[in-house]
Amino acid sequence: MALTTRDGGFYLDDERMLLVSGSVHYWRLERLRWGEILDCVREMGFSVICTYIPWGVHEISPGEFDFGEINPDYDLDAFLTLCEDKDLRVLLRPGPHVNSEITYFGFPKRVLADPMVQSVTADGTPVVFPSPPRMFPVPSYASEKFYQEVGIYFDRVCPIIRDHLHPHGCVIAVQADNEMSFFLRTQPYDHDYSEGAIFLYLWFLNEKYHDIERLNSAYRTDYDSFDEVPPPRDFNARNWDDLPYYLDWIEYKEYYLQHGLARISDMLRKRGVATFMYHNLPGLCIKPPYNQIKMEEIVDAVGFDLYYYKEEYHKVKRCIQYLNGMSRAPFIPEFASGFVALPIPVKPIMLDDAEFTTYAALMYGFLGINFYMLVERERWVGSPIDRFGGVRKKRFRFYQRFNRIIKRINYQELRIKCEGILLINRDCARLELASSLLTPIPILGGITPEYYVSEDDLGFDDVIQLEYGRQWDALYYGFGAAKYAVTIGDTELPLERLSEYRVVAVPSFDFMSRDVQDKLINYVKDGGCLVMGPRVPEFDEHIKEFGIIREYLPKPDGRMDEVMVEGIELKDADIFDTGATGAVSVLTADTGTIIYQQKIGSGSIIHFGFLFPRVTEDVPAGLTGIIDRIAVACGMQRVIPCTDPQIDAAVHIADGADGREILFVANTRMGEKDVDIGGIYLDPDSEEMVGPVIRIPAYTVRILEVASHDR
Repeated sequence: MALTTRDGGFYLDDERMLLVSGSVHYWRLERLRWGEILDCVREMGFSVICTYIPWGVHEISPGEFDFGEINPDYDLDAFLTLCEDKDLRVLLRPGPHVNSEITYFGFPKRVLADPMVQSVTADGTPVVFPSPPRMFPVPSYASEKFYQEVGIYFDRVCPIIRDHLHPHGCVIAVQADNEMSFFLRTQPYDHDYSEGAIFLYLWFLNEKYHDIERLNSAYRTDYDSFDEVPPPRDFNARNWDDLPYYLDWIEYKEYYLQHGLARISDMLRKRGVATFMYHNLPGLCIKPPYNQIKMEEIVDAVGFDLYYYKEEYHKVKRCIQYLNGMSRAPFIPEFASGFVALPIPVKPIMLDDAEFTTYAALMYGFLGINFYMLVERERWVGSPIDRFGGVRKKRFRFYQRFNRIIKRINYQELRIKCEGILLINRDCARLELASSLLTPIPILGGITPEYYVSEDDLGFDDVIQLEYGRQWDALYYGFGAAKYAVTIGDTELPLERLSEYRVVAVPSFDFMSRDVQDKLINYVKDGGCLVMGPRVPEFDEHIKEFGIIREYLPKPDGRMDEVMVEGIELKDADIFDTGATGAVSVLTADTGTIIYQQKIGSGSIIHFGFLFPRVTEDVPAGLTGIIDRIAVACGMQRVIPCTDPQIDAAVHIADGADGREILFVANTRMGEKDVDIGGIYLDPDSEEMVGPVIRIPAYTVRILEVASHDR
């Protein structure tokens, strides 16, 4: 296999490469224009392209296909040969799901019409995806009939792919399926309840527990066999004893997606597609039912598709940071270049959106990106090249300049500097999803969990499913506004990955998986600084007593309903007497210590014992002040002095002996800003020295090279 990942980067034939490509759909273009269109792609600075292979377009009838025998525009072999002639490398996406704004998302209509293929709702009805121009029933990825149909298609297309695999051909990577996400209907009690899916659920339980008595112990039940366990169809938990049943259902939803990805990727490999294999998830998929670590045990890389407006900077940032914290090589399989031309009630993504979000993504350290689309076609507008080979000058020049900049700063040799990592607490995130009371949720609704989760405390001190997201957001926005280099990860990360960071932060409540508690305490003993709160876990994932972290920490002496600190209101604040354990006070209120630092082994735990208020990107100065107290106790340093939450910054450091530092500074909102960047820098564009204060226009990312810097 020629394309590989190691040391957080892509390598082709053992040479490090930045994987920058753009989508060109051969079957949507006149074959006579392929050559001139590909020449335009090269002129923009791209040496890699990407294309789907749509099953539903190529299938004439069951088992019969047109790959150029009837319509010359469908000749995949000829297109790949032309790419080889023009020294272009190719990423191939054979599906079976391709979306691609095709009616039925690239599946043959006859396949979706088969009841044995269809996914089923909790009410026993087919699951319908409301995509224009025509709704359709979606397939079940637990249906054996579905995989039989896919196998017939793969039998025809895989020999063409094999003939063009690198090194003797142009294909350097293949994507297994597309946006594995329950067709964006991810609410837990929506689907899939088909016969195959229920069988898969029981298989999952058997695989997890092995013995029905172990399940009965976890669930507080008395089933005689796994076959008796019904899948939950609504959230009916009354107390914490009921939770393991529902938490397992969410873990199964993750397992279902992994099963589908494994089946598709294995089918490709068994047909000789032995190459780098990847998958794409739709947007900000950093919580269940998605599981990055498990999915990258199946394929070589998993990335996110990003279609965001300039006002959605933080969605771009979170996606890229999460990929940096989790993936072997941060890769964006689709990044908006133009916009879908279908009757949907959203505004188009314009060039100014693409300009800002592209550089925002660059700022946080991707190592692969595919611009979707470089070439227009039906149902898509706003690309730099039209379907006839003409160019749209502003868009064309933008991508030319982008490719020049990444080469000039030798971007593939840079690594973003991160002192800390903020973890998604997968136990809490599973509870958040499990406690949903709304099914399904409209795809374009923009509805966040606090509007649809149960507000029952289930016997815990806090309404965990409501407060978890608020505490995570407070830490995310707080570290960002205070300008500390903190990326994003997940409690699924192994200890050796966590040990790469000076600081690990995670919102914690009354329960946490045993393996996560063990991992975090070992991280601390080995010298790390763990920031956690508001509570210290006392139970494991089965809500059985287990508090290995609690053993090392002082217990609260009391609790205040509300405490005012640094001008912000903190709720349900535990007060600690630090004398008994030798802990050091980090922050006190009028009533006593509310944040302390406890040394354990070679490291320490910083515990905040209160609920932050709901925080958005308009970060109050008081939150920045609290985060400063925590960061200083951890030994962290700011990236730049500025603490304006509208300004963001990241430092990249070059591999090797030269140690170049590149500073990215972003103005993420409206209005020009004068920004203290704390030193003198070289502006590569003007080749002038700038700083320590620079002016940054609205929605702009400045890229500067360190000249001298006093910290």
